[in-house]
Amino acid sequence: MPPRRSFLMRHVALREPDAITAEKYLRVWHSGDLYNRPGDFPRLTSEQLFGNSRPLELEIGCSTGEYICSLAAANPAHNFLGIEINLKALYVAAQNASERGLDNVLFVKASVQDTYRLMPTDSLQTVYLHFPDPSLHPKYRKRKLLTTAFLDKMHEALVPSGILSFVTDKAELFEEVLPLLENDPRFEKTHAERFLQGFEPIVRSRYQLYWERHGGTIFRVELRNAII
Repeated sequence: MPPRRSFLMRHVALREPDAITAEKYLRVWHSGDLYNRPGDFPRLTSEQLFGNSRPLELEIGCSTGEYICSLAAANPAHNFLGIEINLKALYVAAQNASERGLDNVLFVKASVQDTYRLMPTDSLQTVYLHFPDPSLHPKYRKRKLLTTAFLDKMHEALVPSGILSFVTDKAELFEEVLPLLENDPRFEKTHAERFLQGFEPIVRSRYQLYWERHGGTIFRVELRNAII
């Protein structure tokens, strides 16, 4: 099966956002430019992206933006950044934000690994990695995101006691990454249980709804960036 985002976007009616909506909510950053000219891009901070000093929360793989838009609507004192590789999904996300009249959310089309150099120390309050492509097939292993290098960057970019939330419906992926998360002394669980089952946000993302309809169990771990 191809990566799940491409698979599910086949069933979504797409409409490119108008110029005003795109200007307000959407940025398209190319890998080559990020690699060769990182100085041309803003840092991933509230100051540079929103022009204020509110806490900044990041969703990696935000897709069509249902979840992050619900967070932004419920938390107007925070800013929210969604990074997603699928541009067509972000067309929908930008429209969702526009219809809600949100002023505290922005979407970037990029690979999150390409933006690591744009994340200053202590720049993020919370990071959400929910329902990522599992990348279990050998053909797609290079897309694997949750690695030691990822945790290195999250530890640096998250403020002390900042939160890293990981959710997946793939048991095999969860079994693979849980020891990685548990054995990293830079993070500590916010819950007494080894892991949590189920995820009940106010608004479910398109992907959560899809996989729940297929009867999968949802596994979750929430980590706090420890002060070492």
